[in-house]
Amino acid sequence: MSRLPSAWTNPLDDPLAVTVAGLLLVLLVRLTPLGLPLALLAGAIAAAGLAMLRAQHARRGERLRDRRVRESIEAALQRANQLALQSDLVSGEAMARFQAPDHLDALGMVQLCCERLRLLPERILQRRPLLESGGGILLSAEDLEARLSRAREELRRETSPTLRRERHQLVDQLTRNLDAARFGMDTREARLLALSTRLERIDGGLRHLQQQVDAQWPSSEASDAAVAEAIAPLDEALDQIDRLLDAGEDRSR
Repeated sequence: MSRLPSAWTNPLDDPLAVTVAGLLLVLLVRLTPLGLPLALLAGAIAAAGLAMLRAQHARRGERLRDRRVRESIEAALQRANQLALQSDLVSGEAMARFQAPDHLDALGMVQLCCERLRLLPERILQRRPLLESGGGILLSAEDLEARLSRAREELRRETSPTLRRERHQLVDQLTRNLDAARFGMDTREARLLALSTRLERIDGGLRHLQQQVDAQWPSSEASDAAVAEAIAPLDEALDQIDRLLDAGEDRSR
């Protein structure tokens, strides 16, 4: 977690405090009978007071963001545990239904996906220090707006289906980050927002996979392609979570 600033704040490090002190000094010298020494003293006191008030406000904001980060991590762990339990049910049902020899490949795909989901809570817990790091670095709405504009233009000009899909994901993520920046989120909160979004995407994908298993097996018309199609969104979301946790930041892929 980031280190909170000390109670004493040098007013010279606060441009606004310096500006206000300078204006106050000019007004006192020109409009009051105070001499320059007293005006300087009043300006210095005003700068120190304003800098301290702004620092206290910043500390309160950082403590609030720290609390939101902790709550978001706990919520992500709880959601991941729910998904792990849900994946156990899907895995067990697939084991019971996928009995024919030509269903073994489909069964293997389901089992592999469910195993990744079972390991997800532990993986998030292991990366908790990383998820808590980077506090106080606020997202820049201006920078994100410029990046989003470039990404949209690149998406518009892209002709490759594969690259269009990747660029579309980049546009979606930059849009979410821009929304986060406008709400005053820092980099940790934006990262956890991305994690939460992907966990909800997994929840929908896992429900769809379970529906496919219920509907198609046992059935002579069941196909590996149907299972692969249902698992693809789950694998994609899990891959994105892996990159997010490994890189320490959402690279918007």
